Amino acid sequence: MEVRRRKDSLMADGKGDIYYQEEVVDFKTRRIPEAIGFRHWLLFIATVGLLYGGVVFLHRKMPPVRDGTSFTDFSETRARFLLKQLTALGPRPSGSENLEVKAFNILNNRISLIKNVVSVKGFNRLETDVQRPSGCFDLKFLSSFTLCYHEITNIAVRIGPSGGPTENSLLLNCHFDTMPDTPGATDDAVSCAIMMDVLEVLAHSHKPLAHDIIFLFNGAEENFLQAAHGFIQQHPWRHSIKAFINLEGTGSGGREILFQAGPGNSWLLQTYLENAPHPFCSVLAQEIFQSGIIPSDTDFRIFRDYGRISGLDIAYTKNGWVYHTEFDEERRIEAGAIQRAGENVLAVVKAILESPYLEQPATFDEGNRWVFYDVVGLFTVYYSVTVGKILNYLAVALTFVMVVSRLEKGLYTRADLAQVFFRHGVAFSAMLLAMFVLIGFVVYTDLVMCWYKMPEIVGMLYVLPLLIVGCIVHTYFADHNAILNVEMLHYDSILISLASILFLMTWFNLASAFYVLNYLLLPACKDLFIYILGSLGVIRKVTPRVLFFSQLFCFVPPFIFAAYAISQCVDFFVPVMGRLGNAINPEFIMGPIGLLIASSFVLFVNNLFYISRRMNYLIRLCLAIFGLFLVMLLTTKLGNPYEYTPEDPRLRRIIALHANRSIYDFDGDVVQRDNALFVHSLDYRGAMDLPAHSFLQGSSPPNCSGVLDEYCRMPYYTAIHELFPPEHSLWVPVPSPVPLPYPIDLKLISRELIGANRLNLTFELRGGFDKMSLHVTPLSGYELSKWSFTDIDIKEFGRRVTYFVFMTYGHQAPEFRSFWILLENHASTVQEPETTHNLEIAVASHHAHGPYQDTDTLRQLRSLIAMRRETPKMAVGWWRWAITMIGGRSEIVVKIF
Repeated sequence: MEVRRRKDSLMADGKGDIYYQEEVVDFKTRRIPEAIGFRHWLLFIATVGLLYGGVVFLHRKMPPVRDGTSFTDFSETRARFLLKQLTALGPRPSGSENLEVKAFNILNNRISLIKNVVSVKGFNRLETDVQRPSGCFDLKFLSSFTLCYHEITNIAVRIGPSGGPTENSLLLNCHFDTMPDTPGATDDAVSCAIMMDVLEVLAHSHKPLAHDIIFLFNGAEENFLQAAHGFIQQHPWRHSIKAFINLEGTGSGGREILFQAGPGNSWLLQTYLENAPHPFCSVLAQEIFQSGIIPSDTDFRIFRDYGRISGLDIAYTKNGWVYHTEFDEERRIEAGAIQRAGENVLAVVKAILESPYLEQPATFDEGNRWVFYDVVGLFTVYYSVTVGKILNYLAVALTFVMVVSRLEKGLYTRADLAQVFFRHGVAFSAMLLAMFVLIGFVVYTDLVMCWYKMPEIVGMLYVLPLLIVGCIVHTYFADHNAILNVEMLHYDSILISLASILFLMTWFNLASAFYVLNYLLLPACKDLFIYILGSLGVIRKVTPRVLFFSQLFCFVPPFIFAAYAISQCVDFFVPVMGRLGNAINPEFIMGPIGLLIASSFVLFVNNLFYISRRMNYLIRLCLAIFGLFLVMLLTTKLGNPYEYTPEDPRLRRIIALHANRSIYDFDGDVVQRDNALFVHSLDYRGAMDLPAHSFLQGSSPPNCSGVLDEYCRMPYYTAIHELFPPEHSLWVPVPSPVPLPYPIDLKLISRELIGANRLNLTFELRGGFDKMSLHVTPLSGYELSKWSFTDIDIKEFGRRVTYFVFMTYGHQAPEFRSFWILLENHASTVQEPETTHNLEIAVASHHAHGPYQDTDTLRQLRSLIAMRRETPKMAVGWWRWAITMIGGRSEIVVKIF
């Protein structure tokens, strides 16, 4: 059997145009002159690997560290000294002695030394203020809940010209508190160390600063952004702030990324893009973070929503496995990571101070005006959204003009085009089906999250087999092809696909459409590139190999952008899966990511299958590699999702609370009293996958039947029950009750019926500790109308079965807390409140630091984890002991009123 295949020749026709001839090709062997062979595909793979390696190298490259002798430049040496001081204290939750006394004194002493420098220089002034705000606010994050704080700690420093406070100022923010059981080096002591050295450099300035800069060292970010709220709502300096920079961390070292900017005031973003010496930013990261799919938030939200100020949000994201764990240590931040962040922040701060826009900022409510991204950290590209739309639509239009032109010339027909897209549809459908088969295999063989300790497994588990499937489909169609100019047609289908995606993303106002534009631009010029080479006499005939090498050249920029995106995506998303909760199987996240990578690659090269020799050998080789990989995954420790090593701990996260629970009936009598370990596993494998031990197993999930409380009367630390449902946790009975220094005492002060259907209840709460929570559940047809915590807007907040209030204190505990709750019943007749169940309140306290944090039971559990995670080969299944734990003692009291 024979088919006609395109033969392209560069021949003079008087106009220098390329025109096409045909040659006969043997269908079975598909051996045509200079056909693409096995070595070409190896070259292609090697080129992609080399580009990926280069991208990773540049992504991890750090600037040299400066010593601390000069105060004209930022010094990592000085900043790291302060970082070591703070992390040496250990965990620093708000309310702890480590934070409220020790860390507070370290920062204040350093600030005092800097203040002396400013006084000696005489060009500027430096003011300090210790703020202890109290207040409440509502927050919608992961769930809807209310936050109340009492005398938390803020250290505010203001430096500016000696003449007095200026009308306009810039705010820099970090937090020096931590989650329990973590030294918090990257989250967020390193940011405070960076800010302190920036302050010291500015203090040594030999000229007056143009405007004031406020440095906020806040002591309660981990309490869900409370300290930032206290500052921006209550501090007198807040009125002059026109812009802010928030510094955060969700990993350990690496390159800090600008992942949010705005809203409005595009000059802030432009200032960063023009002045940061080591830029790392992307509007794509901003759109992903603001979509809410990342289970994290920063003080940026508070300054934006409550202060209505525009700013920049910058964070470390590398090595997210250690985020909020005992391993977030100073030593894990590689040399140069602090230097590059400090140089960026100092340069941007200086530029903002000199900007005229600080005095006349743009409108807060204006939308995002910039498309921005960096090119592997070497330089930034940015342009306005309007220009971006013009470029995008122009690229789309030119692509379709080219296709229509070729249709009119008869190079291919609409039927041919439809057939090619049918092939793409079949290939993608086969890859999609294969993805679901792979996910089913992973779940069936208990390999869920097997890639967690080694992200490269995603490539072997999902990307490789999906590539094989895509190649098989297109190889089959290539072997049965009867379309003329099939390579050109399939290549044009790549451009049509990219142009269509670009059009849709632009239509829906996604600034991240720039990625697709970059994928489209140079590949669309491939024929022009070949024509120029022919005109210059570099090539005389368009052969498959010419098409191969020209396509390889044109796709270098897209592959660089793709490699850059993949390296960031995998580095970030894989660790996040360890704290994403039990609601979503992460295989349905990593599988589609693998499908996106594989289908994109198949789309980019599908045309080459039709001018290649048979790919059976390459496909069989890849199948053999995949088969060997599966055998290793099933029979070796490669398939274990967790692994402990001192340098790279990739561990399962759990929360274990040793709790007392007391449940009272309407008459005030105790109906249930028990003691247990309340255990969450923070990833999808869940608490049932924990190692076999009496502390972690031997108990069924909590029985929540008949319980209206959404939290199942469990002592949840925060409002995370939607990610970590009670039925996926453990309530493991233990014989010993928890000794409690400050037992909870909740009393009803008054019960007042207002009108026919409104009931007001007033309470007094004593005891507890600096982290407490209320579960407020209306009963008997009542609904929450108002309460004393906040001016709650139920419509915006969202009506709930149970309302969660998280209460903390910092520097000093309140003697007691009083609050009232107003309920409303829409029934035509309301029963007598004195004899009816109207409201259930559960009060939980958490001792997450200090001498009362651990019990003997928790200390035994910690010791078991520390010992057994280091010896996974001692027994079958001991890899399950690769755990890191946040623990504490707790009490929950449930009463019905």
